[in-house]
Amino acid sequence: MIRTLRTIDRTERENYSETLRFQQQLLQAKQQDPSRPDYLVFVEHEPIYTTGRGKELPPLVPEIPRIEAKRGGQSTYHGPGQLVGYTLLDLNQSGRDLHKCLRRIETAIIDTLVEIGLPARSVEGATGAWIGEENPRKIASIGIGVDAWITYHGWALNYDLDLAPLRAINPCGLDASVYTTLKLECERYGRELPSLTALKRDLSRNLAHQFDLELEANGEIRLTDDPRKLPAWLRVQTPGTPSYNRTKDLLQKLKLVTVCEEARCPNHGECWSHRTATFMVMGELCTRRCSFCSVMDGTKENLQPLDTTEPDRVGQAVKTLGLHHIVITSVNRDDLPDMGAAHFDATVRAVKRYQPECRIELLIPDQRGQRPLVESILRSGQVSVLNHNLETVPRLYPTVRPGAKMDRSLNVLKWAKDLHPKILTKSGLMLGLGETRHEVYEVMDALRSVGCDILTLGQYLRPTEKQLPIARFVTPEEFDEYKQAGLERGFRHVESGPLVRSSYHAWQHVEGETPPPYEEPAFIEEPLELLNIGLLRR
Repeated sequence: MIRTLRTIDRTERENYSETLRFQQQLLQAKQQDPSRPDYLVFVEHEPIYTTGRGKELPPLVPEIPRIEAKRGGQSTYHGPGQLVGYTLLDLNQSGRDLHKCLRRIETAIIDTLVEIGLPARSVEGATGAWIGEENPRKIASIGIGVDAWITYHGWALNYDLDLAPLRAINPCGLDASVYTTLKLECERYGRELPSLTALKRDLSRNLAHQFDLELEANGEIRLTDDPRKLPAWLRVQTPGTPSYNRTKDLLQKLKLVTVCEEARCPNHGECWSHRTATFMVMGELCTRRCSFCSVMDGTKENLQPLDTTEPDRVGQAVKTLGLHHIVITSVNRDDLPDMGAAHFDATVRAVKRYQPECRIELLIPDQRGQRPLVESILRSGQVSVLNHNLETVPRLYPTVRPGAKMDRSLNVLKWAKDLHPKILTKSGLMLGLGETRHEVYEVMDALRSVGCDILTLGQYLRPTEKQLPIARFVTPEEFDEYKQAGLERGFRHVESGPLVRSSYHAWQHVEGETPPPYEEPAFIEEPLELLNIGLLRR
C-alpha cells in the first residue's frame, strides 16, 4: 500500500492553543482511521513560551504567555518569523523507533538547508539542525510526542525570528547566543533567502523522502487551477444508476433547468441517484456578473419574460420523481419589477398542489435588500428552509460579490425568521478565495447573530478562465475543523467539505427528514473539466 504525506499550510499566524487543538483532532482521526495519510502542518505562531513535560518554567518575559506542551525537550520560544512544522507520522507503518524518527526529521531539515547552500549539519549529543563547523549555531529545534505510535508536535526553523525573547531563557538548555536564523546565515554565506513557499515545498519533499512517503498533489504547496493537478479529494465520478438516468431523462423531457447542470456541480451524480435535484427557475440568463459564477450573463436585449407554465412543470417533475424534499433557486432577475418574487411564490404553491407532503427549500438572491419582496416570496407559509448565501468574507466582497453587501444579506435571513419564526434559515461560504480562518469564524458569528440554523462550507472551484482563480485548496481536515467550530457556535447542521454545495444533503437538514434510498452506483467516467469546476451561489 502506498503511504502518503499531506501538507496543510496554515497561512495565517495563529495562537499556539488553536494549532494544538487542530493537531489533536488530526491525531484522533489518524488513530481511528489508520488509512488516513501522514500529515505535515506548517504554521507561524503568535509569541509564546513552551516547555516539555515536567520541566520547570524559567523566569520569562512577562508579556509573553507560557504553556506546558506534551512533548519531550525543555523550554523554547515560538513567534513571528519562525516556521513551525507539526509532523503526525504513523510509526506503526514506518517502524516503532522514536530515536530513528527524530534523526529522519533532522536529516530532512539539514538536507533542505544544504540545498540552499548552507553548511548545515547535526551535532553529536544534541538534536536539531546546526550551521557551521566551529562554534556551530542552532537554526532548528525538534521536540515530538508520541501516542499509540503516532507522532505529534514537531520542529521549528528560525526563518527571520526576532531572537531577543530567547535571551530571557536557556532554550532547549542552551545558551541563547548559539541561536541563529535562516536570514542571518544566508547573509553570512552570500546565499539568497528562499521564500517561505519554496522552503515549505522543499521541506515537504525531503520529509516525505526520509519516511518513504508519496507527497500528495497539494503537498508541493503549489497553487494551481490545472484540473490535472487537483488534489485527490476533489476528483469524483458520476454514478450511472437507474435513478440517475430517470432523473436526467425526465428533466430533459419537461425542459427544466437545474443548478446541477448549469453550475456543473460535482455532486449531481449522487443527488440524482437519490432522485433529488435543485431546480433553477426564471431562465438561464442572470442579470448580475458575480466573478465566481459560470451562469451566462443576461442583458435587456436577450432576457426573456418569465414562463408562466414553469411552476406547474416543476410541480409535475416533483410528483413524477416522488420527491420529499426539493430545492428551488433562480438566476438574478433585477430586470423584473419584483425581481421574480411572485414567481418563487407561484412555484412553491404549484409544488404543494402536486406533492403536498414535499418539503420545500428556497435558495434566493438578496432582492436588493427589499423586505416586501422577501415577504412576497414567503407569503404561502409553505417554505421549510430559506437559504441565502453570504458566499465569502466581507473583505473579499469587492472582488467576489461586487455590489453586494453583507448587512443586506444578513437582513434577508433575519427577515425570514421575523416573518416565520419556525422556518429554518441557511447560508453558505465558498472557501479557497483568500479568506483567513478568523474571518470565517467572524462570518459564522454574524450568521448566528441573526439566528441562522444551517451552514454549508465548500471549496471554490474555478468554472472557467473568466472567473476568479483559486487562492488555495482547503484540506478535508480543515473543513472538519470548521464543522466543529460551527457546531460549537450553535448551528443545527453544518455541511463542511471540499465538495459541499448549497443543496448538498439538503434533505438531511430538516428535522424528521430521512434521505431517499441510495442505489449502489455503477460508475460512469466524466471528463475532469466537466466536474471539477465552480459553484452557483446566490
